[in-house]
Amino acid sequence: MDQDVKRKYLEAGKLGKMALEYGASLVSPGAKLFDVAESIEKLIRDNGGKPSFPVNLSINNEAAHYSPFRGDQKKFSTGDVVKIDVGAQVDGYLSDNATTVEVGEGGKYSDLIQCTREALNAAIRTLRPMISARQVGSAIEGVISSHGFKPVRNLGGHGIRRYDLHSEIFIPNYDDGNATQIKPDTVIAIEPFASTTIGMVHNGPGGNIYILSGTKIRKDEILYQNFNTVPFAERWVADIMPDYKEYLRKMMGSKEVSQFPVLKEHSTSRISQAEHTIMVLSDEIIVTTK
Repeated sequence: MDQDVKRKYLEAGKLGKMALEYGASLVSPGAKLFDVAESIEKLIRDNGGKPSFPVNLSINNEAAHYSPFRGDQKKFSTGDVVKIDVGAQVDGYLSDNATTVEVGEGGKYSDLIQCTREALNAAIRTLRPMISARQVGSAIEGVISSHGFKPVRNLGGHGIRRYDLHSEIFIPNYDDGNATQIKPDTVIAIEPFASTTIGMVHNGPGGNIYILSGTKIRKDEILYQNFNTVPFAERWVADIMPDYKEYLRKMMGSKEVSQFPVLKEHSTSRISQAEHTIMVLSDEIIVTTK
């Protein structure tokens, strides 16, 4: 890997870790999701980076993809199981990391939260060049199942490239038979999800997170000029144009923009998540967000 590229990935990882730890300190009973998300993203920008994607604050049976909108009054409540998913970018080189906190620290879901952390560490220990994705998934599944929970089978980790948060390789949370090998000089995010119920999520309503899509992205378009090809928040668009809602509707209508749905299980489920970004190099494994 080019040394300058490596340096930028490391800087992005360091900043992503800082932002995640800061975000976890802000989650408390009565805190507004909007305030927490804005504060995390401001920290990233104030330290010379940009967010890799809008901060995800997904609660209880939600696994991913909820980011507050402008004017959002939603607040955290005692006992909520909150997934904080955040990343930073340096010159388009991205990091992606996540943790789960129980609001008010009641301890009811401590084992659920701990099992994804342990599963993530187990997965990282398996890493080496040319290991198969299924072997990593097997390590994750073994730990989560040993705690009595279910790995979320239709979510997983992913490759990362410059301005590309979800590149082609998929890292499952169980042994799905995927023999694809992780090649040297690959950057990946591993993100175990554990569920108290069935371990399968479905698409809910839109989570206020968007991305440029379609077969041809116009590089003179204002969204590309501001966000390139990484996901962006509705509230970020609100900062650059007054008619942002109508503009997003128009762009979605022309299929130039798509919205991420909130991924969720049924209402009685609780889901936890842990995530790191890792460089798999020919001679070493580097966790950039640790």
